[in-house]
Amino acid sequence: MKAWRIYGAGDVRLDEMKSEPVGEGCVKLKITHSSVSLTDRLIYGGVMQTAKSPLTLGRTCVAMVTEAGEGVQSLGRGDLVVVPPYSGCGVCSACKSGRFGDCIQMLTYGVDEDGLLRDFAVVPQIDAVKLPDRVNAEDAVFTEHIAIAIAAMQRLNLEKGEHVVIAGANVIGIILAQIAIYYQMVPVIIDERAERLELAERLGVYYTVNNVQEDVKQRVFSITGGRMADAVVHLASAAQPLAKSLEYAKKGGRAVVVGWNGVAVDLNVPLNTMLFRQLTIEGVNNGARSVKSAINMLAQKSVAVAPMISKQIGFDAVGAALAESAALPDKYMKIVVKL
Repeated sequence: MKAWRIYGAGDVRLDEMKSEPVGEGCVKLKITHSSVSLTDRLIYGGVMQTAKSPLTLGRTCVAMVTEAGEGVQSLGRGDLVVVPPYSGCGVCSACKSGRFGDCIQMLTYGVDEDGLLRDFAVVPQIDAVKLPDRVNAEDAVFTEHIAIAIAAMQRLNLEKGEHVVIAGANVIGIILAQIAIYYQMVPVIIDERAERLELAERLGVYYTVNNVQEDVKQRVFSITGGRMADAVVHLASAAQPLAKSLEYAKKGGRAVVVGWNGVAVDLNVPLNTMLFRQLTIEGVNNGARSVKSAINMLAQKSVAVAPMISKQIGFDAVGAALAESAALPDKYMKIVVKL
């Protein structure tokens, strides 16, 4: 078995590992697709700390089941599955009752425990979700992004025709906009990268705003007929501070901050702003409860993700891709690894 493991900032190695036994309730997977994620890049660059060293990188994967351990009934040899980043503890009350998305000790592959940038892996069957035939493997790599976007939209509880400002045109931001359109809301994406905004427009987003070239607050005022946005989604990795994003919400509006632990740029906000504008602010840092809904959206072709794949690489090229993406963080939206 081979795995990409990080030993320290900038020190990633393709290691030969011993084959893992397939224990009770577990499945052995031949990984077919993975990706170079934001957390992989931050760990490689020394920006984000990990719970162990060396650590196998990789938040998620798509794989073929090659062996099922004793007690496994829902999956069998030859099934194509996606493994989201979230791993339940299996012992808390939520896990025991089957509510793995509510696990109080949830771990993240590639951050808290060994990840999935490897050729083979053994995981608990509850961490592997079977894919329908009509979902292709490259698209399924985006399952986590869609799941966390769904979780954010559910927190906003918007109605048809309401406006939502999305601060950040990264993968999650553009997927959020597509989901908003699917539910007949009106998304407005804000970013400073013209090429990302152009991609959003090609995927059906009518309102995009370049926050370097335009007065965003005035533009949102104009788009909403002077009401400002009913809701704001601020991506934690966005270049602008949260306090700035909240300026686009109407009085009494809602806001959701979306992002993975450890990737936030500037989430400081004066409480008097929240109080004066009577804003409701919530945080979403995973989409564990929404994985099956995300897969359904992929199966129904409700979101387009393939245009966000900037580059596909082979397994042996992961080290070079990590170095390049750490040096040029805006060059690629999504790097998919095909084994």
